[in-house]
Amino acid sequence: MPVLARPVTVLETALLRRSLGASSAQRERCDHCHRTPLIGERIHFYGARDAEQLVCELCRPRRDSAPIRSALMHSPEHERAVRVLRDAA
Repeated sequence: MPVLARPVTVLETALLRRSLGASSAQRERCDHCHRTPLIGERIHFYGARDAEQLVCELCRPRRDSAPIRSALMHSPEHERAVRVLRDAA
């Protein structure tokens, strides 16, 4: 088991937790299982265009109706990355 060369400071721990929280808040999640779809996974959208629900490929069989559209999940750096815009109002 490797031993750290120096102890981790409280500041380092706080910064790491903050960055992980910020990155996970930006991710899109499945409305059923709350899992972040993998890059390259097909995702499906249900509901009205102004209130779409994202459903991953694994949860797709839970829905009886056909999705209004489907897309491939891209990495956040990709120009065609899936970004669901939800109205805060």
